[in-house]
Amino acid sequence: METTWTRRSMCMNVDGFLRNNKFPSDFGIFQKDDGTPLKPEEALTYLHTEKAKGHKVIPCSGSCGNPCKNADKGCTGFDYSGGGCPGYKVPPETPNVK
Repeated sequence: METTWTRRSMCMNVDGFLRNNKFPSDFGIFQKDDGTPLKPEEALTYLHTEKAKGHKVIPCSGSCGNPCKNADKGCTGFDYSGGGCPGYKVPPETPNVK
């Protein structure tokens, strides 16, 4: 019997982040696609825009979305309504042994 793993990307709960983090100090984690940091005001606007779209969770990885860049590997796409990344099957990786 062959074992497979499921690889999933992390996601963030929008309401949870807004409720549990301080503005502006905790909003420095967001960045544009090119890696440029968002200003706290831009991050706050982004989160409220996602919330207005009905998105409960957002992907934490640029490789995750809907459609998904890993659709060719079996990912059905990110579920913004709360399910997050459904993932895709991968063969087991060999752990790093030092």
